[in-house]
Amino acid sequence: MPKERLVTLREYVQEALKNAVYEKGEVLDVIIAEVPDLPGCFVQGRTFEEAREDLIDAIELWVMSALMDGDEIPVINGCRLAVTAQRGKVSGAGKRKANARAATRTHSQTASVGF
Repeated sequence: MPKERLVTLREYVQEALKNAVYEKGEVLDVIIAEVPDLPGCFVQGRTFEEAREDLIDAIELWVMSALMDGDEIPVINGCRLAVTAQRGKVSGAGKRKANARAATRTHSQTASVGF
C-alpha cells in the first residue's frame, strides 16, 4: 500500500479535480460536475469551464464543512489533507482559543449558506 502524503488544501483540491466526473445534462443544457470521492459534492454550469470553477468552490466548501462538523476527510489519490493529520492533538489552551474564535465568528456573521 502506498504511503499517504500530507498536502495543503490547494493540493487536495487539485487531487479531487483529477477524479472529477463531467457529464452533459440530460434535460437542461448544462454540464454537471461531481467529485465521487466527496459524497454530495457536485455542481452544474453552462460550460465546462464554469462547472470546473464552481466545482473548486464546492470542494473547498465540502472540506470546510466537514472539518467544522468533525467529519472524516477522505484520502484522495494517496493524499491526506494536512490539517486532518493534526486533529486530536490540540492542547486544552488551544481548544479554548479555537472555541473562542468560533464563538466570535458565529456572532459576527451576517450571511449563511443554505442547502
